[in-house]
Amino acid sequence: MPFDHPFYFLRHGETAWNAEARTQGQLDAPLNERGRAQALAAAEILKGQQIARIIASPLSRASDTARLAAEATGASLSFDDGLMEFHAGDWQGQPRGELIREYFAGTMDPPGGETFPEFAARAWDALERAVAAGPDTLIVCHGGLWYAAQQYTKVEPGLWPMPNALPIHVTPYPDRWHAKVLES
Repeated sequence: MPFDHPFYFLRHGETAWNAEARTQGQLDAPLNERGRAQALAAAEILKGQQIARIIASPLSRASDTARLAAEATGASLSFDDGLMEFHAGDWQGQPRGELIREYFAGTMDPPGGETFPEFAARAWDALERAVAAGPDTLIVCHGGLWYAAQQYTKVEPGLWPMPNALPIHVTPYPDRWHAKVLES
């Protein structure tokens, strides 16, 4: 089982589209000023952890957050396309709302995008690959992946919606993940 040792998880810092409640999906929205400050604060917290490697989504909001963590921790950084947020198709750039809740409930699919079951399977596979790289891996990606993982395992606490740039240490057990929020 790839989830046989603890790992770290970090959602990217805030973007303008997060602040405006717009659906980003796989559109490449950069960190805003607040998001960069959040990412720097998270990196400072992670500096005190034993991060062996960082594996991140290549989308700039995650990759920029990951680069700041890599600078702070000295850990190597690599990217995995499987860690990208769900492809929101025609919803990308549109105001977030009921459609997104229905998407994550698995009851509505974005035209031209990825179904929730497809996304959840892709996300789980990417998370497995990242954790299989070894103990103390930091995964930097998107809130949707955190939620998608909960289709495969119980997470305590669930932390949904996942706040921006909240560093978490995850201890996996056979029947659940325990998530501990890291603080300075």
